[in-house]
Amino acid sequence: MTFNVFNDDGSINRHKIEKELFYDKDLKHRVSYIGSPKKEINALNFFKSYFSEAKSILFDSSNLAIKNKLESLNIPEFDNNNRSENIFNDKDFSFLYFTSGSTGFPVGALKTKENLLSEIEVTTKFLNQYNIKRVIVTVPFVHLYGTLFGLLYPLLNNIEIIIKEHFLPNDLLDIIEKDSLVITTPLYIKSLNRVLENKDLSGSIFVTSTAPLMPDIAKEFNEKFNTDIIQIFGSTETGGVAYKYNDDSFWTPMQKVEISKNEKEELKVDSPFISNLLYENDFKTTNHQIQMFDYIEIENGKFRLLGRSSQILKIAGKRYSTIQIENILEEVEEIEKALVNVKRESNHLKEELLCITLEAKKEFSLKEIKNILKKEFTNQNFAIELKYVDKIKVSSIGKKLLI
Repeated sequence: MTFNVFNDDGSINRHKIEKELFYDKDLKHRVSYIGSPKKEINALNFFKSYFSEAKSILFDSSNLAIKNKLESLNIPEFDNNNRSENIFNDKDFSFLYFTSGSTGFPVGALKTKENLLSEIEVTTKFLNQYNIKRVIVTVPFVHLYGTLFGLLYPLLNNIEIIIKEHFLPNDLLDIIEKDSLVITTPLYIKSLNRVLENKDLSGSIFVTSTAPLMPDIAKEFNEKFNTDIIQIFGSTETGGVAYKYNDDSFWTPMQKVEISKNEKEELKVDSPFISNLLYENDFKTTNHQIQMFDYIEIENGKFRLLGRSSQILKIAGKRYSTIQIENILEEVEEIEKALVNVKRESNHLKEELLCITLEAKKEFSLKEIKNILKKEFTNQNFAIELKYVDKIKVSSIGKKLLI
């Protein structure tokens, strides 16, 4: 298998990925972290760790809180030869991934090789319907989604990998060929919709995850480029849970994944992909079951995703998604980004408060924001807390982070 890195100057770094080229017996069961700002380095270290049966902790190097935490726990960098005693030494895992931290300090999900290979087996069966000859990856490799789809799937199926350190939408349209699988994000899909070039990409397929993709954006992409988007719903802790195509309303659970809901109508997942151990100052066992905070409706074995409990505003018996509200606001020319969440306060006149943070070219009054929303939500009286920031922080995979 080959791993090809396209550079801005037109040159290509080509790496042959084989066990004998990456295996290092001294790395076996050694705990260290992978967190370079360079995708190429992280990918190569991932392969070395995988073939050598090391224990590696992957994280976004821009997240100093995680880096400081790991250093305080005596975890060395991957290329550091120190073998130190730490709390992860006796734990059963191959790779540890951190959640995005969008709702607090990131949680570490410890993945065994069985977790990963079980999910890759299901992914491979699903993707066998396509004639995939290369995997083009626009996402970083320090998150579960990036390593599963962008590294392990092509590695175990002997498929060429193509990356670029800074993958602009026009770069992708220049590089992409027939029979390509593109691993990307909703933010990147949105950017591709904005390019002027129309190209028939019917011979390729796109996979997106990490955040919701609004149906109108998916439909526009599908029609503009004559190709399909497979959306993956899941989390760092659960791995993949379900998939759907383009602007479909219902999600289909992945093979081996069992779904149900609790009394609050929130999704519960039982799956071999789930990390049995989670770390957040201490270790917690899941028994391969996770109670999520996403409201769902189940119908004929599939489910409709209504949104997370922290992203749902309930008015007059109806539920409104904060993602939907963000997209409405971002359609306004002067608004660059909108971050919306729901705050529940029992001492407030209206228990649910819509907290809106804007990155904008001008400041809108509260009345103006309400008027924008009322065009879509007629006669709905939102209680709103409005604030402005210079920049809404975004993770390395394009997920907006709470400030």
